[in-house]
Amino acid sequence: MKRWAAALGSLAVVCFLTACSSSGAGTSPTSPGPFASQAAQAVADLAAGNFTAVEGKFDPAMMKATQRLPLQKAWTACQDVLGKYQSHGAPTFARKGQFDLEQVPVTMANGPSVVTITFNPNGTIAGLHCGVPPS
Repeated sequence: MKRWAAALGSLAVVCFLTACSSSGAGTSPTSPGPFASQAAQAVADLAAGNFTAVEGKFDPAMMKATQRLPLQKAWTACQDVLGKYQSHGAPTFARKGQFDLEQVPVTMANGPSVVTITFNPNGTIAGLHCGVPPS
């Protein structure tokens, strides 16, 4: 129970979505999505500590959000709760309104997790969320 409480607290910190409603369910996940390779690369860059590369894909609202909570701190908070990053798999795709959500399964030290990256139609990142996968 303590892990869930910590995870929920972390999700509030790690959720960078400019409109957090974008992280909710959209259409059923399918594979592959139009931004699958970019999503997989973003997770690889997060794991490698290459935060500048990920931030370079952010839209203006996300850049503003990182002024309040830097990406490096958010990734550290995610790993504090979910455990150290170990690997990631192929993204699955879902659509919510105008947004494309690429859900990248990740293996963290404490078990399976997911990094959801919300893309604008132009390919810029509108949201980034790390957390436990829905059951």
